[in-house]
Amino acid sequence: MEGDMKMETVAAVDEDTANQRAHVLKRISDEGIRTVRLVVTDMYGVPRGKVIPVERFERALVAGHPFAIPLLACNLWQNHSPSESEYGQDIGYRNGVLVLDPSTFTSLPWTPDTAHVLTDLYDGSGNVVATPRTVLRQVLDDARSIGLEPVFGNELEFYVFQPDVGFDGFKTIHGMQSWFSIHALGLAQEFVGALQDTASKMGIPLYEIFSEHGAGQFEVNLEPRSGVGAIDHVVALKIAIKEVASSLGLRATFMAKPTNRDETPPSGYHMHQSVLSPDGENLFFDPKAPHGLSQIASQYIAGQLHHSRGMTALAAPTVTAYKRYRPGTWAPVRVVWGVENRTALVRALPDGRNTRIENRMGSSDANPYLLAAAMVASGVDGIRRNLDPGDPSDGNLFNDTRFERIPMSLVEALDALASDDQLGEALGVTFTRTYTELLRFDWQRYLGHVSDWEIAEYREML
Repeated sequence: MEGDMKMETVAAVDEDTANQRAHVLKRISDEGIRTVRLVVTDMYGVPRGKVIPVERFERALVAGHPFAIPLLACNLWQNHSPSESEYGQDIGYRNGVLVLDPSTFTSLPWTPDTAHVLTDLYDGSGNVVATPRTVLRQVLDDARSIGLEPVFGNELEFYVFQPDVGFDGFKTIHGMQSWFSIHALGLAQEFVGALQDTASKMGIPLYEIFSEHGAGQFEVNLEPRSGVGAIDHVVALKIAIKEVASSLGLRATFMAKPTNRDETPPSGYHMHQSVLSPDGENLFFDPKAPHGLSQIASQYIAGQLHHSRGMTALAAPTVTAYKRYRPGTWAPVRVVWGVENRTALVRALPDGRNTRIENRMGSSDANPYLLAAAMVASGVDGIRRNLDPGDPSDGNLFNDTRFERIPMSLVEALDALASDDQLGEALGVTFTRTYTELLRFDWQRYLGHVSDWEIAEYREML
């Protein structure tokens, strides 16, 4: 476990927290809430947790609720990496305490009488456990220590499909010809309408939904926000997308590429970013600088380019995610930046006081907290060390061999992260090691699996 943040005692509760708790309890009464989900995200960004009755909730709001620490270092099949010990064996596989964040409390419109609240996990000594959410908080606190307030604008792609029918159990709700069409939105109107209504009721700043390139592929965009709360909204929206779809007899997936068909190109997660000063000024904007990009903006871009190879392990945490990093998918493949250039890894968007960058590296299956943490940590390192990104590049950069390629496999990315000491330190040495070992375990399991392609290619003839 990392970090020295201590769990608050009842006596140490500040006035804002006390007011938030009182507001939550009033909402529970007013809205007739009977059960509350306590949510914590694992290494993959999967929401884990428990459901408690409202009679237990007031106590949990003050004293927390037990949750097993080792679950945070498990893979999707509840197994630890053989080399993992610090989240499990070394601590006797003991429980920690979920500490509720009352600012994240919201009712869930698709299920009656139910709400959820996001949490942080602490050990028995009151020290914070390095979960993805607390890793992001640590990185943001570091940015604030030098007067920087990062702002995030999140763009996520995903697929909606009808389960258990069609090719490989995947039948889309509209065809590929319906890309960016009102027709596609019309075919999915029940889902789209329900999602918009749900986001509004949950206070999620969703400002647009549209059909994307693939058959059954959609994109959602959120208004820019700062702080951990900006990413909390992403986590809540991903929960809503999957559960609203399920409530309508559909399924939604953030798997980077859900089939081998050309009709389902990969899904990405583009993250727009800017940095504000303590008085709210956009520090990326300088009207006197080339392209209106300040020195701080250039340094931030340079930091992201410098750490891009290690960052890939956070941006693309699955074997499938690397199906995306190839020309023709609109995903970046070279360590390069450009101005208004969608073929670059970092796309600068000069727009006066709305000037920002868009990092296009993220895969749709990235953990939102870790993606944001890695990008901010890299950008802040660029500012601290006064790194220079060089001049922006024009044209089609996908096949421009002047620039280094990003990692083309999960194991290559993990090797890059393990060797990036500065990024690893910013995220937390223990956390980074545990994360890297866990995904290496996934990679080894993948290498031992005989795929359908291999069987079809070799079994009959060889």
